[in-house]
Amino acid sequence: MFSRKQSATAATAAKASRSGGPRLSFIGSEVIISGDLSTDAQLHVDGRIDGNVRCASLFQGAEGIIAGNIVAQEARLSGTVEGTVSAGILVIEAGAQILGDVAYETISIEAGARIEGRLGRRAALGLGGEGEPTLIATPVSFSPARAGADGEARGLFAVPDAAR
Repeated sequence: MFSRKQSATAATAAKASRSGGPRLSFIGSEVIISGDLSTDAQLHVDGRIDGNVRCASLFQGAEGIIAGNIVAQEARLSGTVEGTVSAGILVIEAGAQILGDVAYETISIEAGARIEGRLGRRAALGLGGEGEPTLIATPVSFSPARAGADGEARGLFAVPDAAR
């Protein structure tokens, strides 16, 4: 039932985990996080995060939603992002939708991905290493998650009634 090879692999993974090796945190589809998230581990997001995300490596599933800014060394985005993205190595998959600006060192965009924002290399934007993308702005957008009962936009991106 169990081969020697599988046991050795499991033992190696357990040893790496105990010794501070690669770690993985998983946000399942049933999870909603309200607030910023920061980790030096790998992060897999299938749920929703309403806040900024900072991690070493990010994998976002197709159903994942991040309503905040992302800073990562590596990122593979398949879901929805409402905010700026800053990543060293960035892969934007076909089903991804990004509503914000993107800063990168290396980028790959699959056909079918949707980006509503500006693209720029980190160096050209004056961002070093893992710098926060402070020079680029997130476009104003309507988010069903921020809509009130009357369908009007709410939250940071809403236009005040006095300005209408």
